[in-house]
Amino acid sequence: MTLRVFALQFLDGHHYAENDNAADKNIHRKALGAIGILLLERTDLVKQFFTRSSLEAPDIDKVIFLVYTERRDDGKQNPGTSGTASANRVQEQRLSCAIRAEDMPLLADCANDSSFFQKKVTVQEMNGLMYGTLTTPLVALNLMGIAYFFDCLSAMNLVSRCWQTVLERSGSILLQGKNKPQTRSNFSSALNRARSNGIFSNKNDIDILMKHIREKYVR
Repeated sequence: MTLRVFALQFLDGHHYAENDNAADKNIHRKALGAIGILLLERTDLVKQFFTRSSLEAPDIDKVIFLVYTERRDDGKQNPGTSGTASANRVQEQRLSCAIRAEDMPLLADCANDSSFFQKKVTVQEMNGLMYGTLTTPLVALNLMGIAYFFDCLSAMNLVSRCWQTVLERSGSILLQGKNKPQTRSNFSSALNRARSNGIFSNKNDIDILMKHIREKYVR
């Protein structure tokens, strides 16, 4: 295992601390982290192994070995997977939400009360947005509120500081009247407007939620 992969796995394996199911959740997060490296960085392995009609146990062991050692099947170092730049790319592709599922109803209520989107969102949709599993994108209605919401969570280290880039690349939030994702610059501009205005639609609702989240998650 390379130092970079070890570092990523170590962080994933110690993400949850003060939780009854921390050990199980950390194991699950480590597994997702390894799969993330495979799917997002090692497309060479995906093409080589997962186009086959079936995989045998030795094949799976080999994939795991090549992911952990960051080597190609010919034994050489896989280009572009070492160093800080690659680690940053992995981070930019994850929202890394640390908010537990039990609090997703609160986030969904806040999104609906603050008219974040053109339609009311369900708890399942909010969960999908936060964990990167949303199947149908949401159309933004209150982009300043959305940007302020994610910025507050980012400031508490509950989502990635690269949230603007993550949301743009995932295409989870769309422009009104267009089937195009909100861009990083759109989120940034909306956040700047929210900060400069100080008061905007439903800011108080978001602040109430963030106070609760801060008291629960920030020590």
